[in-house]
Amino acid sequence: MSTAFASSPSKVGDLLTTNSLPNDRIVIPTFQRGYMWKKKHVEAFWHDIDKQRIQSRTKGTDPHFFGPIVTLSNPIDAVIWLLDGQQRLATATVLLSVLRDVGREITKQTGMQAGGDFAVKLQLQFIYDEDGGYSLEMGETDMLYFRNTIQIDPPVTTKATNLTHRNIQTARTTLWEKVISVTGAIQPQMDAIQAIATLKEIKQTVVSDLVMARIPVNSQESAFKIFTTLNDRGLRLSPPDLLLSYLMETTPTSDRKELRATWTQMIQKMGTHDIHDFLRAMWVSRYGDLKKDDLFTALKNYIEQHHVGSLDFARQCGDECDDYIQLAIADETQLPKESFPFVRALTRELGFKPTLPLLLSSYLLLQPEDFEKVAKYLLVFVTRYSIIGNLDSAGMEDLLFRLAREVRAMVKDENDKTGSKQATDAIKLALSANSPDDPAVKNAIMKETTVLDPSDAKYVMKRLANFMQDPQKQVVVGDTNVEHIYPQNPAENEWGGKANQEKLEPLTWHIGNLTIFGRKANKKVENFEYHIKQSKYAASQVVMTNEIASKYATWDDSTIMDRAAHLAGFVVQVWNFANPSRV
Repeated sequence: MSTAFASSPSKVGDLLTTNSLPNDRIVIPTFQRGYMWKKKHVEAFWHDIDKQRIQSRTKGTDPHFFGPIVTLSNPIDAVIWLLDGQQRLATATVLLSVLRDVGREITKQTGMQAGGDFAVKLQLQFIYDEDGGYSLEMGETDMLYFRNTIQIDPPVTTKATNLTHRNIQTARTTLWEKVISVTGAIQPQMDAIQAIATLKEIKQTVVSDLVMARIPVNSQESAFKIFTTLNDRGLRLSPPDLLLSYLMETTPTSDRKELRATWTQMIQKMGTHDIHDFLRAMWVSRYGDLKKDDLFTALKNYIEQHHVGSLDFARQCGDECDDYIQLAIADETQLPKESFPFVRALTRELGFKPTLPLLLSSYLLLQPEDFEKVAKYLLVFVTRYSIIGNLDSAGMEDLLFRLAREVRAMVKDENDKTGSKQATDAIKLALSANSPDDPAVKNAIMKETTVLDPSDAKYVMKRLANFMQDPQKQVVVGDTNVEHIYPQNPAENEWGGKANQEKLEPLTWHIGNLTIFGRKANKKVENFEYHIKQSKYAASQVVMTNEIASKYATWDDSTIMDRAAHLAGFVVQVWNFANPSRV
């Protein structure tokens, strides 16, 4: 019987021991993602460790199953490639580094040499040995940062330049706090003997009581295949992980280094932004929505059906990634000056991701003045359809994704001015035809259930305040906050007591209950009753707020709805396809 894929138990300590045979060194392949565990994953890891530590005091306790790993031995390079298990082994290494540094700090604070001796021994056994090298070598994205901040003794302060670096930093901080919680604070008067004994107990748990089921493969091709199919075995890999693995598998060996470098550079550019969001935006803006297939399957099928080279596809992703990031972060240094405020409103103020495919297509192909118009039309549409209308998000995405594809079909290239104008006109027509008309918008505003979330409220109320301040755009409202007239945290005996507050509380985030107020003034009156706020509003230079004081003597649910009707007239003027300059 074949022994392919047969598993065998391996202790974490055996995998990370530096002074065993040279080919026991564990190396993360270049195609793998970086360190992705968040604080919640690290905390769950610690919970398992600490629970096992206590249980192991009883003789005969079973070890803790730490999950499967997949490895590929490479005797020529004297390494074992780790195909799956990076997050767990990296976190175990982070914890060992914390134990090392806590031990050394105990010696520094108390003078007890045993802490320093423990630190030296742990470092040489499980992290780094001058003859054997590093027990775990991270992939290209994290290798230097992980070495500097975790594996080098003592660690070197190094700036975290991307998301995975910050994840490592968080893991280190979290585990330090957890270890200190069981050793006690490190100080000259601490019980150093007991603290060092606790460190040794934790170390023993990590290296001896965590057991992994090791699944070996015998070829690079099998390694790529098993990495890809792990997703079907319940080990949830993200579509970008699967796609990169597939691209690495299908590209010639001579192109793999460039492909990995292209992908790594793209990940670094993404920073804290999710690469999955970018790939999805690129896909739907080119080829369609993803109702039948998941993202990985759709991309894989397209590449195979159209015979697209893996390296060419990676380069294409890299090129469009630059433009996507400029839009997603609203990069003022790269975006055209005229369109920047409107892109910023869509992607930063509102965080409205469904607009990104259409923005991406438009940014790549339309003339700058047409791109500015599209960004404005999108703000009108999003406000009428989603923020005020609260209409079906699926229908909105279908429309936006279709328009993103139509832009690419209608415009030949970035120099096609005629196609650019035709596409822009088509976008305006489609968005306006699918938006609620003026009566529908006003009717939606008058529903008691139409409430705004905080980011939407800030955007809508500031634009309304600016318009009411000066419709000709000569004056804008300055440093202000959103103010709840009926407050979020009223005192129990105020605002009519419990009975009246039960009527008002559902309207706290209703447009009729919101205004714009100076930041400092807002802090001073935010929870006061209306008769106190009224005098403050009367002194405000903000027209929207000042007129509340002059128009309303009291504040209740009927007043809120009356004011909502008043503001509705301004809403349809600001978010207007015929003149969207105030969005």
